[in-house]
Amino acid sequence: MEEKTYVKKEKKRDLWTAFQAGGLALAIPFEMASGPFIGYFIGLYLKHRFGMHDFFIYLLTFMGLLAGFINTVAIIRMMLKINQRDNG
Repeated sequence: MEEKTYVKKEKKRDLWTAFQAGGLALAIPFEMASGPFIGYFIGLYLKHRFGMHDFFIYLLTFMGLLAGFINTVAIIRMMLKINQRDNG
């Protein structure tokens, strides 16, 4: 019967990895909310400043939502990379 040896990881590295993953997880809601808000306010500014159509408000809000989604996917990939580096 084989005996399994367990290697205990350093506590400092585990704590630092947890802080990294937690910080990235807290960034996700801000990324998802800030993009549409910024797009909306830029579209509103363009409407009032240059008299543009309301279409630009909707377009820039959608583009902000898309940018937030893309950044969220990038954050999730970073979290997965940290998790793989810690486990592997």
